[in-house]
Amino acid sequence: MGYALLLMRAIILISLLNMHVVLHASNHHMNPISLVYLQSPERLRYDFIIDEEGGAIVRVRFHANRANGSSWIFVPRFSEWLNYTVKGRVYRWTLGEPEKYADSQYYFYKVLDFQFVSDEGEFELIIEYNFSLAAMVVETESMHGIFYSPQIGFKEGSEIEAAVIFPSKFKADLNEALAIGRSLYKPDKTLSNSSFVLFRDMPTTENLLRIQVGFRVFDKEPDLIILDSGVFRFNTVKRYEPYARKILNLYNLTYSTLTNLFNATLREHSPPDDKSVTVRFFVPDFNSLMSIGGYVPFSGGELGDIYVNIIFARYVEGYLEVIALHELIHHFLWKAGISPQHLLWFHEGVAQYASIEIAEGLSYEGAKMIKNDIEKGVEHLISIYGNNLGFLADWTPSNAPRDLSILYTAAYYVISRLAAEYGGLNYYSKFFKTLSGRTVRDNVALCYYLSAAANESVAEKLNAFGFNIPDLYRYWPLVSEFERAMDNIDPNNIFLKPFWDLANLIYRVGVSGEKIFVEARYLILLAALLTAYFAPLVALLTYSSLIFAVLIILLKARGVFKQ
Repeated sequence: MGYALLLMRAIILISLLNMHVVLHASNHHMNPISLVYLQSPERLRYDFIIDEEGGAIVRVRFHANRANGSSWIFVPRFSEWLNYTVKGRVYRWTLGEPEKYADSQYYFYKVLDFQFVSDEGEFELIIEYNFSLAAMVVETESMHGIFYSPQIGFKEGSEIEAAVIFPSKFKADLNEALAIGRSLYKPDKTLSNSSFVLFRDMPTTENLLRIQVGFRVFDKEPDLIILDSGVFRFNTVKRYEPYARKILNLYNLTYSTLTNLFNATLREHSPPDDKSVTVRFFVPDFNSLMSIGGYVPFSGGELGDIYVNIIFARYVEGYLEVIALHELIHHFLWKAGISPQHLLWFHEGVAQYASIEIAEGLSYEGAKMIKNDIEKGVEHLISIYGNNLGFLADWTPSNAPRDLSILYTAAYYVISRLAAEYGGLNYYSKFFKTLSGRTVRDNVALCYYLSAAANESVAEKLNAFGFNIPDLYRYWPLVSEFERAMDNIDPNNIFLKPFWDLANLIYRVGVSGEKIFVEARYLILLAALLTAYFAPLVALLTYSSLIFAVLIILLKARGVFKQ
């Protein structure tokens, strides 16, 4: 949007907003001026004016009652913004980095540092810019949405009030409304309603804030779209189409990389079965806005659709991509034979590690930032737990033995350190080729195949992380023969199925994590091999014996053996 058009919109909206404030205040028998000007030398008013697509015009009004002075305010780094003085003038200004003013990095913002002189003792400056994805709602999933403001930042010591103005089809929930700074602040409910939410009377020490407000959308016919691309389908609302296409393009760009890595492919879209991978955006509940990047439901022994939190489209390029890849990798792991029900730590660790590595290889800046953050998390993890991470083995979809952030960090730590030892993603590519479609359901079998891919036992390394895994790799020839023998048995053959089950049961005992003497483990595995290898012969003898026994009984019943 050009500056002239933006300025015109700003003037119109300012006029309309002042009319709205006057009317709103008069309904409460209050002086409307009190909504804007408080009894302080320097005051700020933030207005977030939301449109029906969830975008917002952000207007910041800075007012000072002094002859001259200086201050600073956060402004967008990557998008246009305008400023103009209503009273007085700015005679010197610079654009600085937030770290100098707020002791923290704010990637999307710069600091407008200005010095001013007043006109008859008053100075007033207005800053305005557009902000997309301010109010997020995905009607395909829920009619509940969340407004989350851009970063509010200004010189400490100024008073602040902030108003969120919703369009008619959005209805704010005042019980889900917070200003988030060093503390949490609720709105002034006497001056707020479902379309106008006002925050005021916050301490002057609060100068770095976000505003979060939950709302419901009342729209009988949201504009829904379905996008098909390759083996992928995206189901969302029209306003998020650019972000949906961004993910679909990423999926198609990385599909061959993922198929080579996991030695598996995903099923093409084929109605009416519709077994392709479907992706959806979602908005989490009010208290989980940024704690959930995405998820894939697992129920009934099947993986569900991919869900990606739309708020991460607001982040540095790479965050949304890593989340989307992470969730897609769960589908590849499932196709490759790794069950999240039994090996969730491996699922999450590989998904986290591979998504970051692939996104980083595509030069996404956000991927590097995520990697740096998680490595800092690893340092914190080690300071608390050392390498005692055996609790990962107890992590299932229904049981989290530790805080989820600890579990994700620990899983990434184990997977990334094995990769560093044996060749990065190429190591896991060898692992999945060695696995070759077999289903792995426990850490013992997992360790065996990880060792096969490394050409040496990794049991010691995993046990150094707190796992209790027997070193099955020393029985590699025996286990390999057992697997080949099992491959020759058709488990769908009703006559051979009992012997396939028996061989598998004996094998599971042999590879269990229980403390079994080396000689005993060898004999158990040998018994499993012999059962599998001679299963057809044993089946023939068993069923022949049964038939023979039945014939003898029938003949005896007919008196053939009577003298």
